[in-house]
Amino acid sequence: MPASFDETLPIVDLRPADSYASAHFRGATHLPWPDLKERLSELPPRPAALQLMGEAADLAEASAFLSEKGYDIVKALDETACLSELEKSPGLAVSGLASKRLWQPNPLLVWLVESSECFASTSHSTSTQRLWDIGCGGGRDAVYMGQQGLEVTAIDQQEAVLSRARRFAERQGVTVDWKRCSLDETGCLPNEPVDMVVMMRYLNRDLFPRLRQAIRPGGLVVMQTFVEGVEAFGSPKNPNFILKRGELAKTFSDFTIIVDKIDTLKDGRPVSSFIAQKKT
Repeated sequence: MPASFDETLPIVDLRPADSYASAHFRGATHLPWPDLKERLSELPPRPAALQLMGEAADLAEASAFLSEKGYDIVKALDETACLSELEKSPGLAVSGLASKRLWQPNPLLVWLVESSECFASTSHSTSTQRLWDIGCGGGRDAVYMGQQGLEVTAIDQQEAVLSRARRFAERQGVTVDWKRCSLDETGCLPNEPVDMVVMMRYLNRDLFPRLRQAIRPGGLVVMQTFVEGVEAFGSPKNPNFILKRGELAKTFSDFTIIVDKIDTLKDGRPVSSFIAQKKT
């Protein structure tokens, strides 16, 4: 990697597809500008340090946009200078449209899929497993769980957010049932029983009785959201959106608790990470 780039940090190539396919740095991620505005789900979680490559005008706009969104733009290098470096070091240049994946699902879900025996037993069932992602946002978790073979219904009330999530899923080749509705509305949640409920960075205590009833025996509730102490960081402050320590363990005391701990986000805010399995 030439001195102009830090090989430990992601390189986001903003150029059009034909320019990227002709030659780009090995390990780069192709997110053309201005499409990147609608593809934030394909970036790593904020705050993250990024390096940009592209045309000078695009670099200026993209840097300002991403900085406003909470990313740290370490370097923004003009296409001409980068191509010159690639010519001097041909081993660094590759062609084609292969692009490194930067997006990540919630680490709690990754742990569940890769390390938890309860998920392994559930996912090996002969029937299709249903999952609700409540307050799905940009769709990373819904897409990830769809990649694991689950039948995912992802729910959010913002159409603009769901539109971006739909396109994200299409680019990943994953089918998700995206549903726009307010969870206060009758009929927003599906009527059928469910094998797993996921709620990340979202809290609606009024849903707890409905979820307890809907989850099948052996099914899972997976939550990670803000816990008391987060007020010191400025947001959120509304107690309706903040868990008390130990609250979920009390709410789901008749479930088998698998994970109940306090984690810290990169920005320092504390979150409650919780997984529990309904007893059979």
